[in-house]
Amino acid sequence: MSSKEKAVKAVHKKALDIIKTSRCADLSDALDSMGLQDQYCMDPYMRPMINLTSFCGIARTLEFVKTDIKMPYMEYEEFERLQYARKQDGGYKYFDNNLNPDVQDEAEKVMNANKGEVIVCAAHGLIGGIFGSDNGLGLLNRGVVGIILDGYMRDTPESILQGLPVFSKGISYVHPQGRIQVHAADKPVVCAGVLVMSGDVIFADHDGIVVIPARYANEVAYRAYKIQQIDRVNRRRKYEDAGKPMDETVELLPDMARWFAHK
Repeated sequence: MSSKEKAVKAVHKKALDIIKTSRCADLSDALDSMGLQDQYCMDPYMRPMINLTSFCGIARTLEFVKTDIKMPYMEYEEFERLQYARKQDGGYKYFDNNLNPDVQDEAEKVMNANKGEVIVCAAHGLIGGIFGSDNGLGLLNRGVVGIILDGYMRDTPESILQGLPVFSKGISYVHPQGRIQVHAADKPVVCAGVLVMSGDVIFADHDGIVVIPARYANEVAYRAYKIQQIDRVNRRRKYEDAGKPMDETVELLPDMARWFAHK
């Protein structure tokens, strides 16, 4: 069993279900209460491409670095043939690495991610549209619930129309070929200031992105649930004072006991 498979199995389904109903604020406060302040909250420059985007799933990681194999002048037909060809064949494919050809196979496995997973891509702020309307929609069709890209998103008008759930550092129309190349897949990466491993839980809402290491998922879920309940109770009273109609954000949660052995 791979380390990624072990990490996924370590996340209890009930913990994942509870985390899905939480907010970044609840999860961040839960991590604070565990002595884990400022370790697992991604940099706030990461913003959703579509307002109020939210998702939760299991991380699959990719990392990209600069490439020194630049594209020279060529006839268009040559460009069309070489832009996605492997480097060993004289091409410029950004999901390839001339120093580590095997990484392409691992990267393609990540791009064949499963239902409920989140692609976490550490691009270190490099410009070059790793994801766009085509491969982004392909991931969505596979059941991937979100994309986290510490880099730049491409084809955003079409991507927004398609409803792609993406958080990124920004937007850029430039091609990744000749600018960046894949460096690692399903390995620990640092994305937007946070160490992420395949198998960690990723939660994103309009406030930002929280990473929950698989080993902390049960405890974070329990604490976030309790924190959210207190918030709902308090805000519900204020709704009553203001004569404001109740909404789903102040519906009280059912009481919940621990479902795991507390250590």
